[in-house]
Amino acid sequence: MTSSSKIIIGKILETILKLTMEKDEIDPRKIAEYSLIPESRVNEILDELNLKNRISFEQRVKLALEAIRFGVDGERISRYLDWKEFEKLAAEAFTEIGYEVYGDLRFKYENKRHQVDLLAYNGILMLLVDCKHWKKPPSPSEEKKMIMEQERRLMDLRDALNIIWKASRELREITLIPIILTIYEPKKKLFRGHMFISVGKLMGALEYLERSYYELRNEEVKVPRDLGLSELIKPLKKLK
Repeated sequence: MTSSSKIIIGKILETILKLTMEKDEIDPRKIAEYSLIPESRVNEILDELNLKNRISFEQRVKLALEAIRFGVDGERISRYLDWKEFEKLAAEAFTEIGYEVYGDLRFKYENKRHQVDLLAYNGILMLLVDCKHWKKPPSPSEEKKMIMEQERRLMDLRDALNIIWKASRELREITLIPIILTIYEPKKKLFRGHMFISVGKLMGALEYLERSYYELRNEEVKVPRDLGLSELIKPLKKLK
């Protein structure tokens, strides 16, 4: 595929996402008008994507991923998504590179309630992902508050998992790492060891994280060697 073809497809995908933010109707004429691409070419792309008159939640998320693959700026694409689509986009991105994912984890430990937007696990690293669908960077006080909340979740998840699995056999040590995933390009990539990543730079940031995670804020925990993510965290729901 030529670079010009990629640009055209990316532009069409971005236009579809923009025009379907408020309603799910797909209108080839409007897409052609807004993207400045001939309607015949728009219809060809719609046929290739198997998009008819309406677009679903799942299709919008897949289109967002495709648009990023075709070179459209991830920050710009994410602005066309609501917070649920943004979290689903993050989950799909982690899944594509081999992570197991679990969304909206809620657990209680020592009378403290916690929520993790997304857990991503590859057998070695377990990432506690805080998805921030904010249009602009937070203030210093908001950043500090986010980090403090992440610290509490990180420490309590570590302690909870250690208590749950301490009597099990065949344990292995894994590393818990908190990250904050944003729409905007963060001014600070690291704050007190906590990593801020824009969704458009997620793949590159994960390559760095997997190489250098020991330099980031992290905690070690021992869990059963043969269990997947869902099985590892299932007992958390029984804690008080």
